[in-house]
Amino acid sequence: MVQTLTDQGIQENRQQHRHGVLLLSEAALLTISQPWKLVPHKKVGFTATVQSWYCERLLLTRAQGDGTIMYRTPAHLGDAYDDFLVVVLVHEGGLTCQQGGKTSTARRGDIVTLLPREIHESNALDGTDATLLYVPIRYLEGRGIATGKLAAAAWPGGPLLKAILALVESTMEMAGEESPGQSIHVEQALLELVVGQLSAYLATLAEEDGAAEALRKRVLELIAENFTNPDYDVDAIAACMGASRRFVYKLFEGREVSVATLLRSRRLDAAEVLLRTHGRDATLAKIARASGFASADSFSRAYKDSRGVSPSAFRTRHRAEALLPARP
Repeated sequence: MVQTLTDQGIQENRQQHRHGVLLLSEAALLTISQPWKLVPHKKVGFTATVQSWYCERLLLTRAQGDGTIMYRTPAHLGDAYDDFLVVVLVHEGGLTCQQGGKTSTARRGDIVTLLPREIHESNALDGTDATLLYVPIRYLEGRGIATGKLAAAAWPGGPLLKAILALVESTMEMAGEESPGQSIHVEQALLELVVGQLSAYLATLAEEDGAAEALRKRVLELIAENFTNPDYDVDAIAACMGASRRFVYKLFEGREVSVATLLRSRRLDAAEVLLRTHGRDATLAKIARASGFASADSFSRAYKDSRGVSPSAFRTRHRAEALLPARP
């Protein structure tokens, strides 16, 4: 099942800083320490600000001010945050991260990633301004991202980072004022940009199976180009590559998702965006066809198997939430 931001602990954490809060002491810092242990560099005169934004799958937290050390200890593991990858965008300042025996340093314009399912430590300098994006691991794996390689990874963000930072800036400015439809499109745009950044970084890693990695990349390209065609399946991918079905499956052996799951996940993600944006304007059959499913029945079965609810129930819940007053 694809992770969403519905866990009670995550809901409490995301709500409390939606419009930004000023932290003026170590005691105030403890109010946001539930999933981590946060220790300020300064015991006296500590000042920082924190603001959050969220939608269905993506949580953003922007933090700036005096330096802190963030610990994810064995006592913290096992909560809902285990299911997410933390992608840190460094606007100003810098931080050093340790995870899995690896130490990485990130400065202005860099990106660093951490896996909350494993213990880690992050030390931010005074004056650091950073945005933390919590992205569901299953979503990323469904897009072909090998998240297991991203413990304490750091790299220069490059030109694409500027687009992400600009979108983050505007998103934080309108926090709480955007319509549900706007939130959906902002979230999807950010997810696509993050996938692009992670894909570009992983492509630079020197790997022993470089040829296999190039073939996996080609599979992902074929899925992106053809997933809306209901007749496009693993056999069609194999035919496009001039390979056997077994060969295509073996390319993804040992990964969290198979090639068939990658194709289905891409269709489900596209269908969910349509469910959230079209309300009752489009039938399930129309959404199914637009997303690459052969029928409304096959779409409904796949959606319920992945999400735990039927697409009709999801759409009804989403419409009800959209009619609620703006969240404080």
